[in-house]
Amino acid sequence: MKNLNIKKNLMTAISYLIPFVCCAGMLMVIGNISGGQGIKDFNGSMSVADVLFTLGGDGLGLLAVFISMFISYAIADRAGIVPGFLLGILCKEYGYGFLGGLFAGFMTGYLANYLKNAIRLPAWFEGIKPMLILPFLTTLIVALLMRYVVGIPIHALQDFIGYTLTSMQGGSIIVLGMVVGILSAVDYGGPINKVVFVFCLGLVSEGYTTPMNALISASMIAPLGLTICYFLSRLFKRDIFSDEEANALKSAFIMGCCQITEGSYPIILNDLIRITICTAIGAAVNGALVFYWDCTNPIVWGGFFTLPGQNHPGLWVAALLIGSLVFSIICLLLKRKPVTKENDDEQELNLSNVKISG
Repeated sequence: MKNLNIKKNLMTAISYLIPFVCCAGMLMVIGNISGGQGIKDFNGSMSVADVLFTLGGDGLGLLAVFISMFISYAIADRAGIVPGFLLGILCKEYGYGFLGGLFAGFMTGYLANYLKNAIRLPAWFEGIKPMLILPFLTTLIVALLMRYVVGIPIHALQDFIGYTLTSMQGGSIIVLGMVVGILSAVDYGGPINKVVFVFCLGLVSEGYTTPMNALISASMIAPLGLTICYFLSRLFKRDIFSDEEANALKSAFIMGCCQITEGSYPIILNDLIRITICTAIGAAVNGALVFYWDCTNPIVWGGFFTLPGQNHPGLWVAALLIGSLVFSIICLLLKRKPVTKENDDEQELNLSNVKISG
Protein backbone atom coordinates (compact mmCIF):
# COMPACT_ATOMS: atom_id res chain seq x y z
CA MET A 1 0.00 0.00 0.00
CA LYS A 2 1.20 3.47 -0.85
CA ASN A 3 0.66 4.93 2.63
CA LEU A 4 2.69 2.13 4.25
CA ASN A 5 5.78 3.21 2.34
CA ILE A 6 7.93 4.08 5.35
CA LYS A 7 10.92 5.24 3.31
CA LYS A 8 8.89 7.60 1.15
CA ASN A 9 7.02 9.09 4.09
CA LEU A 10 10.27 9.65 5.97
CA MET A 11 11.88 11.30 2.95
CA THR A 12 8.91 13.64 2.60
CA ALA A 13 9.34 14.75 6.22
CA ILE A 14 13.09 15.15 5.79
CA SER A 15 12.57 17.41 2.77
CA TYR A 16 10.73 19.84 5.05
CA LEU A 17 13.21 19.29 7.89
CA ILE A 18 16.34 20.38 5.99
CA PRO A 19 15.60 24.14 5.66
CA PHE A 20 14.25 24.25 9.22
CA VAL A 21 17.37 22.66 10.70
CA CYS A 22 19.71 24.77 8.58
CA CYS A 23 17.97 28.04 9.48
CA ALA A 24 17.66 27.37 13.21
CA GLY A 25 21.16 25.91 13.42
CA MET A 26 22.81 28.84 11.67
CA LEU A 27 20.97 31.32 13.89
CA MET A 28 22.39 29.49 16.90
CA VAL A 29 25.88 29.32 15.39
CA ILE A 30 25.95 33.06 14.61
CA GLY A 31 24.63 33.86 18.06
CA ASN A 32 27.24 31.60 19.65
CA ILE A 33 30.12 33.08 17.65
CA SER A 34 28.93 36.56 18.62
CA GLY A 35 28.98 35.64 22.30
CA GLY A 36 25.23 35.19 22.71
CA GLN A 37 23.70 33.43 25.69
CA GLY A 38 20.33 31.76 26.15
CA ILE A 39 17.67 34.22 27.30
CA LYS A 40 15.76 33.19 30.43
CA ASP A 41 14.27 36.53 31.42
CA PHE A 42 12.76 38.27 28.40
CA ASN A 43 12.02 41.37 30.47
CA GLY A 44 15.73 41.94 31.16
CA SER A 45 18.48 43.27 28.94
CA MET A 46 19.48 41.24 25.90
CA SER A 47 21.73 41.67 22.89
CA VAL A 48 21.09 40.74 19.27
CA ALA A 49 23.48 37.80 19.72
CA ASP A 50 21.40 36.60 22.69
CA VAL A 51 18.23 36.76 20.61
CA LEU A 52 19.79 34.82 17.71
CA PHE A 53 21.25 32.17 20.01
CA THR A 54 17.95 31.72 21.87
CA LEU A 55 15.83 31.68 18.71
CA GLY A 56 18.03 29.08 17.08
CA GLY A 57 18.24 26.96 20.22
CA ASP A 58 14.50 27.06 20.81
CA GLY A 59 13.93 26.18 17.17
CA LEU A 60 16.17 23.12 17.37
CA GLY A 61 14.36 22.18 20.56
CA LEU A 62 11.21 21.78 18.46
CA LEU A 63 12.68 19.14 16.15
CA ALA A 64 10.64 16.36 17.77
CA VAL A 65 7.49 18.40 17.07
CA PHE A 66 8.56 19.14 13.51
CA ILE A 67 9.47 15.58 12.46
CA SER A 68 6.40 14.07 14.14
CA MET A 69 4.03 16.49 12.41
CA PHE A 70 5.42 16.08 8.91
CA ILE A 71 5.78 12.30 9.03
CA SER A 72 2.17 12.17 10.14
CA TYR A 73 1.22 14.56 7.33
CA ALA A 74 3.11 12.50 4.75
CA ILE A 75 1.10 9.41 5.71
CA ALA A 76 -2.38 10.80 6.41
CA ASP A 77 -2.35 14.15 4.61
CA ARG A 78 -3.91 17.04 6.57
CA ALA A 79 -5.69 14.61 8.93
CA GLY A 80 -2.27 13.88 10.42
CA ILE A 81 -1.04 17.46 10.97
CA VAL A 82 -2.76 18.27 14.27
CA PRO A 83 -2.15 14.93 16.04
CA GLY A 84 1.42 14.83 14.73
CA PHE A 85 2.04 18.33 16.09
CA LEU A 86 0.51 17.62 19.50
CA LEU A 87 2.29 14.28 19.89
CA GLY A 88 5.55 15.98 18.97
CA ILE A 89 4.97 18.42 21.83
CA LEU A 90 4.37 15.47 24.16
CA CYS A 91 7.69 13.93 23.08
CA LYS A 92 9.47 17.23 23.68
CA GLU A 93 7.96 17.86 27.10
CA TYR A 94 8.37 14.30 28.40
CA GLY A 95 11.94 13.95 27.16
CA TYR A 96 11.39 11.29 24.48
CA GLY A 97 13.53 13.33 22.09
CA PHE A 98 13.85 13.36 18.33
CA LEU A 99 13.58 9.58 17.94
CA GLY A 100 10.45 9.64 20.08
CA GLY A 101 9.00 12.23 17.70
CA LEU A 102 9.96 10.00 14.79
CA PHE A 103 8.09 7.08 16.32
CA ALA A 104 5.09 9.23 17.28
CA GLY A 105 4.85 10.59 13.74
CA PHE A 106 4.49 7.13 12.24
CA MET A 107 1.98 6.07 14.91
CA THR A 108 -0.22 9.14 14.46
CA GLY A 109 0.00 9.02 10.67
CA TYR A 110 -0.97 5.39 10.29
CA LEU A 111 -3.69 5.62 12.92
CA ALA A 112 -5.17 8.80 11.45
CA ASN A 113 -5.13 7.20 8.02
CA TYR A 114 -6.85 4.08 9.35
CA LEU A 115 -9.52 6.03 11.21
CA LYS A 116 -10.11 8.25 8.18
CA ASN A 117 -11.10 5.19 6.15
CA ALA A 118 -12.71 3.19 8.96
CA ILE A 119 -15.06 5.74 10.52
CA ARG A 120 -18.32 6.09 8.65
CA LEU A 121 -20.69 8.93 9.49
CA PRO A 122 -23.95 10.23 8.06
CA ALA A 123 -23.45 12.63 5.17
CA TRP A 124 -24.75 15.58 7.19
CA PHE A 125 -22.20 14.85 9.93
CA GLU A 126 -19.23 14.02 7.67
CA GLY A 127 -17.86 17.57 7.71
CA ILE A 128 -16.92 17.39 11.38
CA LYS A 129 -14.82 14.24 10.96
CA PRO A 130 -11.60 15.87 9.67
CA MET A 131 -12.01 18.92 11.88
CA LEU A 132 -12.61 17.25 15.24
CA ILE A 133 -13.15 13.50 15.34
CA LEU A 134 -9.98 12.36 13.52
CA PRO A 135 -7.49 14.67 15.25
CA PHE A 136 -9.10 14.15 18.67
CA LEU A 137 -9.25 10.35 18.55
CA THR A 138 -5.79 10.01 17.00
CA THR A 139 -4.19 12.37 19.51
CA LEU A 140 -5.94 10.75 22.46
CA ILE A 141 -5.03 7.15 21.53
CA VAL A 142 -1.41 7.79 20.60
CA ALA A 143 -0.85 10.14 23.55
CA LEU A 144 -1.97 7.40 25.95
CA LEU A 145 0.25 4.86 24.19
CA MET A 146 3.27 7.17 24.25
CA ARG A 147 2.74 8.21 27.86
CA TYR A 148 1.86 4.86 29.44
CA VAL A 149 3.28 2.23 27.10
CA VAL A 150 6.16 3.58 25.00
CA GLY A 151 7.26 6.11 27.63
CA ILE A 152 7.74 3.51 30.38
CA PRO A 153 10.65 1.67 28.72
CA ILE A 154 12.16 4.98 27.57
CA HIS A 155 12.29 6.33 31.12
CA ALA A 156 13.39 2.95 32.46
CA LEU A 157 16.27 3.03 30.00
CA GLN A 158 17.20 6.54 31.14
CA ASP A 159 17.24 5.44 34.79
CA PHE A 160 19.31 2.37 33.92
CA ILE A 161 21.86 4.46 32.03
CA GLY A 162 22.17 6.91 34.93
CA TYR A 163 22.67 4.02 37.39
CA THR A 164 25.21 2.31 35.11
CA LEU A 165 27.30 5.43 34.67
CA THR A 166 27.30 6.09 38.41
CA SER A 167 28.29 2.51 39.23
CA MET A 168 31.16 2.59 36.72
CA GLN A 169 32.96 5.42 38.49
CA GLY A 170 36.21 4.14 39.92
CA GLY A 171 36.52 1.41 37.31
CA SER A 172 38.56 1.42 34.13
CA ILE A 173 38.74 4.95 32.76
CA ILE A 174 39.02 3.59 29.20
CA VAL A 175 35.79 1.59 29.53
CA LEU A 176 34.00 4.51 31.17
CA GLY A 177 35.22 6.80 28.40
CA MET A 178 33.91 4.43 25.74
CA VAL A 179 30.52 4.17 27.45
CA VAL A 180 30.22 7.94 27.92
CA GLY A 181 31.22 8.49 24.28
CA ILE A 182 28.72 5.97 22.89
CA LEU A 183 25.79 7.09 25.03
CA SER A 184 26.52 10.75 24.32
CA ALA A 185 26.33 10.24 20.56
CA VAL A 186 24.06 7.39 19.48
CA ASP A 187 20.70 9.15 19.86
CA TYR A 188 21.99 12.46 18.45
CA GLY A 189 20.98 14.81 21.24
CA GLY A 190 17.97 12.79 22.38
CA PRO A 191 16.95 11.52 25.83
CA ILE A 192 19.99 9.26 26.31
CA ASN A 193 22.32 12.17 25.61
CA LYS A 194 20.40 14.26 28.14
CA VAL A 195 20.81 11.60 30.84
CA VAL A 196 24.57 11.50 30.21
CA PHE A 197 24.70 15.31 30.23
CA VAL A 198 23.05 15.44 33.66
CA PHE A 199 25.48 12.79 34.92
CA CYS A 200 28.47 14.70 33.54
CA LEU A 201 27.16 18.02 34.83
CA GLY A 202 27.03 16.58 38.34
CA LEU A 203 30.68 15.57 38.02
CA VAL A 204 31.58 19.06 36.74
CA SER A 205 30.11 20.50 39.93
CA GLU A 206 32.52 18.25 41.82
CA GLY A 207 35.48 19.44 39.75
CA TYR A 208 35.73 16.38 37.45
CA THR A 209 35.30 17.74 33.90
CA THR A 210 36.71 14.94 31.71
CA PRO A 211 33.33 13.15 31.17
CA MET A 212 31.67 16.38 29.99
CA ASN A 213 34.64 17.00 27.71
CA ALA A 214 34.12 13.54 26.18
CA LEU A 215 30.42 14.28 25.71
CA ILE A 216 31.21 17.52 23.88
CA SER A 217 33.51 15.87 21.35
CA ALA A 218 31.36 12.72 21.00
CA SER A 219 28.42 14.95 20.06
CA MET A 220 30.54 16.28 17.17
CA ILE A 221 31.53 12.87 15.77
CA ALA A 222 28.59 12.39 13.39
CA PRO A 223 28.74 15.72 11.49
CA LEU A 224 32.55 15.76 11.31
CA GLY A 225 32.74 12.06 10.45
CA LEU A 226 30.17 12.41 7.67
CA THR A 227 32.11 15.35 6.24
CA ILE A 228 35.38 13.39 6.21
CA CYS A 229 33.55 10.39 4.74
CA TYR A 230 32.24 12.55 1.90
CA PHE A 231 35.74 13.63 0.90
CA LEU A 232 37.01 10.06 1.21
CA SER A 233 34.16 8.89 -1.02
CA ARG A 234 35.24 11.42 -3.65
CA LEU A 235 38.86 10.33 -3.27
CA PHE A 236 38.10 6.63 -3.65
CA LYS A 237 35.29 7.22 -6.19
CA ARG A 238 32.55 5.65 -4.10
CA ASP A 239 29.15 7.10 -5.00
CA ILE A 240 27.42 6.92 -1.60
CA PHE A 241 26.17 10.49 -1.10
CA SER A 242 23.21 11.98 -2.96
CA ASP A 243 23.29 15.60 -4.14
CA GLU A 244 20.85 16.52 -1.37
CA GLU A 245 23.11 14.94 1.25
CA ALA A 246 26.18 16.70 -0.13
CA ASN A 247 24.39 20.04 0.08
CA ALA A 248 23.16 19.30 3.62
CA LEU A 249 26.74 18.58 4.70
CA LYS A 250 27.73 22.21 4.12
CA SER A 251 25.62 23.44 7.00
CA ALA A 252 25.95 20.20 8.99
CA PHE A 253 29.73 20.65 9.19
CA ILE A 254 29.52 24.27 10.39
CA MET A 255 26.88 23.35 12.94
CA GLY A 256 28.88 20.29 14.01
CA CYS A 257 31.90 22.46 14.80
CA CYS A 258 29.66 24.22 17.32
CA GLN A 259 28.41 20.91 18.79
CA ILE A 260 25.05 21.07 17.01
CA THR A 261 24.33 17.56 15.70
CA GLU A 262 20.92 18.34 14.22
CA GLY A 263 22.33 19.51 10.89
CA SER A 264 23.24 15.88 10.15
CA TYR A 265 19.71 14.53 10.67
CA PRO A 266 18.71 14.60 6.99
CA ILE A 267 21.69 12.34 6.19
CA ILE A 268 21.49 10.16 9.30
CA LEU A 269 17.83 9.35 8.73
CA ASN A 270 18.54 8.16 5.20
CA ASP A 271 20.60 5.29 6.62
CA LEU A 272 19.89 5.34 10.36
CA ILE A 273 21.13 1.90 11.42
CA ARG A 274 24.43 1.92 9.53
CA ILE A 275 25.30 5.50 10.46
CA THR A 276 24.41 4.87 14.11
CA ILE A 277 26.83 1.91 14.12
CA CYS A 278 29.53 4.22 12.74
CA THR A 279 28.65 6.85 15.35
CA ALA A 280 28.88 4.39 18.23
CA ILE A 281 32.30 3.09 17.20
CA GLY A 282 33.76 6.53 16.43
CA ALA A 283 32.39 8.01 19.66
CA ALA A 284 33.74 5.07 21.67
CA VAL A 285 37.23 5.68 20.31
CA ASN A 286 36.93 9.40 20.95
CA GLY A 287 35.66 8.95 24.51
CA ALA A 288 38.37 6.44 25.38
CA LEU A 289 41.10 8.80 24.15
CA VAL A 290 39.68 11.84 25.95
CA PHE A 291 39.64 9.87 29.21
CA TYR A 292 43.05 8.27 28.60
CA TRP A 293 44.68 11.63 27.89
CA ASP A 294 42.76 13.21 30.79
CA CYS A 295 41.50 16.14 28.70
CA THR A 296 39.73 18.50 31.09
CA ASN A 297 37.68 21.59 30.36
CA PRO A 298 35.35 23.64 32.62
CA ILE A 299 33.14 24.79 29.71
CA VAL A 300 30.10 22.51 29.40
CA TRP A 301 29.06 23.26 25.80
CA GLY A 302 30.33 24.83 22.59
CA GLY A 303 32.31 22.44 20.37
CA PHE A 304 35.52 24.05 19.14
CA PHE A 305 34.65 27.18 21.14
CA THR A 306 35.69 25.25 24.25
CA LEU A 307 39.33 25.20 23.06
CA PRO A 308 40.40 28.17 25.25
CA GLY A 309 39.34 26.15 28.30
CA GLN A 310 41.05 22.88 27.32
CA ASN A 311 44.05 21.78 29.39
CA HIS A 312 45.33 19.73 26.41
CA PRO A 313 43.71 21.34 23.33
CA GLY A 314 45.92 19.46 20.88
CA LEU A 315 45.13 16.07 22.42
CA TRP A 316 41.40 16.86 22.63
CA VAL A 317 41.31 17.81 18.94
CA ALA A 318 43.37 14.70 18.13
CA ALA A 319 40.86 12.48 19.98
CA LEU A 320 38.01 14.15 18.06
CA LEU A 321 39.72 13.77 14.68
CA ILE A 322 40.72 10.15 15.32
CA GLY A 323 37.17 9.25 16.37
CA SER A 324 35.76 11.07 13.33
CA LEU A 325 38.22 9.32 11.03
CA VAL A 326 37.25 5.92 12.45
CA PHE A 327 33.61 6.88 11.87
CA SER A 328 34.31 7.95 8.29
CA ILE A 329 36.23 4.79 7.33
CA ILE A 330 33.47 2.52 8.62
CA CYS A 331 30.83 4.74 7.03
CA LEU A 332 32.70 4.55 3.72
CA LEU A 333 32.33 0.77 3.84
CA LEU A 334 28.76 0.57 5.16
CA LYS A 335 26.83 3.56 3.81
CA ARG A 336 24.55 3.22 0.81
CA LYS A 337 23.41 6.01 -1.48
CA PRO A 338 19.71 6.85 -1.02
CA VAL A 339 17.57 5.45 -3.80
CA THR A 340 15.01 7.89 -5.17
CA LYS A 341 12.37 7.23 -7.77
CA GLU A 342 10.49 9.61 -9.99
CA ASN A 343 7.19 8.60 -8.43
CA ASP A 344 8.55 9.25 -4.93
CA ASP A 345 8.72 13.01 -5.36
CA GLU A 346 8.21 15.06 -2.23
CA GLN A 347 4.59 15.81 -1.44
CA GLU A 348 3.54 19.41 -1.57
CA LEU A 349 1.75 20.79 1.44
CA ASN A 350 -1.64 21.76 0.09
CA LEU A 351 -3.97 23.61 2.41
CA SER A 352 -6.13 25.08 -0.33
CA ASN A 353 -9.01 22.76 0.56
CA VAL A 354 -9.07 23.82 4.22
CA LYS A 355 -12.16 25.88 4.91
CA ILE A 356 -12.69 27.96 8.01
CA SER A 357 -16.27 28.72 8.84
CA GLY A 358 -17.28 31.63 10.96
